[in-house]
Amino acid sequence: MAKSPTTSPSEDPALGRDVLVATKFHVPRAGFVPRPRLLARLSQGIGSGLTVVCTPAGFGKTTMLGDWARRSRVPAAWLSLDAADNDPARFWRYVAAALDRVRPGTDAPVTALLQGRQQPPLEAVATVVINELSAPGKGGVALVLDDYHLVEAPPVHDSITFLLDRLPPGLRLVLSSRADPPLPLARLRGRGQLAELRAADLRFTLAETAAFLREVTGLDLPAVSVAALQERTEGWAAGVQLAALALRGQADPAGFIATFAGSHRYVLDYLTGEVLAGQPEHVLRFLLETSVLDRLCGPLCDAVTGRIGSQALLEELDRANLFVVPLDEVRQWWRYHHLFADLLRARLERERPTALPGLHRAAAAWHEEHGLADDAVRHATAAGETGWAARLVERHVETLLRRSQGATLDRWISALPAESIRARARLCLAQAVAAVVAGRPEAAEPLLASAERAFAASGDEPHEPSVGRALSVLANVPASIAFLRADLARMRGDAARAVAYDQQALTHLGEDDWILRSMVAWNLAAAHWLRGELGEAERALDDLFQGVFDLRSPVADGDGCPESTLLTQRRTWRFSWTPTWTPSPLHSTSGPMTC
Repeated sequence: MAKSPTTSPSEDPALGRDVLVATKFHVPRAGFVPRPRLLARLSQGIGSGLTVVCTPAGFGKTTMLGDWARRSRVPAAWLSLDAADNDPARFWRYVAAALDRVRPGTDAPVTALLQGRQQPPLEAVATVVINELSAPGKGGVALVLDDYHLVEAPPVHDSITFLLDRLPPGLRLVLSSRADPPLPLARLRGRGQLAELRAADLRFTLAETAAFLREVTGLDLPAVSVAALQERTEGWAAGVQLAALALRGQADPAGFIATFAGSHRYVLDYLTGEVLAGQPEHVLRFLLETSVLDRLCGPLCDAVTGRIGSQALLEELDRANLFVVPLDEVRQWWRYHHLFADLLRARLERERPTALPGLHRAAAAWHEEHGLADDAVRHATAAGETGWAARLVERHVETLLRRSQGATLDRWISALPAESIRARARLCLAQAVAAVVAGRPEAAEPLLASAERAFAASGDEPHEPSVGRALSVLANVPASIAFLRADLARMRGDAARAVAYDQQALTHLGEDDWILRSMVAWNLAAAHWLRGELGEAERALDDLFQGVFDLRSPVADGDGCPESTLLTQRRTWRFSWTPTWTPSPLHSTSGPMTC
């Protein structure tokens, strides 16, 4: 298979490190028609604190903001949002990474705060960003969040509201959306802290429509025809662009313009049909088959279509301005315009519904091979391959837990049939871990019972955790079940039962189960401590510390805690004999000894 482009997002499965999708930070290119009046409005409004560009689809929000971001004297951090950004931890990771591109150093403290199974308060994450951008000597920056309407999670909106209420002098926020975001716009408007651009502002003027048609078609259309087109599209950028494409090769442009009228949706459907009808068969087939993809690159499209030459065809579509949007500077990744993609998908489903599962299967296989778990799960589910999707979730679930991305895990799980989840022990265990970390221990025990039944029915199936066997809590199912029951018993204050389950877990552990062994040892020491059995607690801790210092351990020599910290913790345990509550080792990112 062809090698993935260098700008392709990827993940390090061995370490579970968070490698972000670089194309989300790409500033879109400028449009064919300069719009100085709008750029001036944006530059003027940027001093308000929050700028909202709110119009229906197809009015050119992204293109205009990209043009402004490239020209702005204030450095602009760009982030293209998608539905996966409803996970608050993922959202703030991307925000910090976008800011880091123009204000280096912003990313590291946010990533450190979010690196763990238990998500910190989002106000704390926003506060870190505020403090980083308030440091002396740092200049101003504009954060552009494109397609904000795709974010529906209230925690994300609440955290943005928190940021706006404490906006540092060096930060300005720009949102593009198809609908008013659920933020305190009225309050900000009353304080003079809000600038707004609406559909009436972004509509093409007659002069802009004429310039666009001349640039795209090369035709010098009569003024009456331009005026008719302007009236029919109402200055709607998507309609004007589609009309320009449909006009190519028309023997009677004026007559063609006179043939359509009506609503935006009618114009869009009509003109899209005209544009597609004028494409060669191989281009039309390519457009339909690749419409299942959110992002396009040559090797990926080759895999999905089963044909070679996709890179050259994508470049041809780009040159023809056929609604492909470049996602990087080197023309390796693109996406279709959202409206165009919707129409292509609707046509594919209507004309070739039996082709959809195969296209999604090919897409899932390519994304799985290139470490793109989220896309692989989505396409496998769309293909109806629920067993495959479940295995993908199992393999990557611990990476999500280590990044506090519980919302993404919930989304993956919700896409699977309930019977698929109950039949897979590690999926039940993952939900039990998430329940414990989220402070819902009462929800964990039924999930552990389901995991036990599933394991009894299917046995130990092959499993390759994304974090590696040594750092996996779920790879050894019997040990994990016993450990989680011990953890629940200890949290309830039932130290005797906790000791019994921890000892049961130890009998199941192998040499490769490093992190799980350390968690069991920590939990066992805590249970003995709660019972006042200080000697037993001491011996359990000795086993734990020996494992951490062992050169064969995955966290020895740099990834674990410094020796002085371990010794301090050991002394604390040795001399503190009063039983008290201790947190679950699951709350740590790499086990009980993570600093």
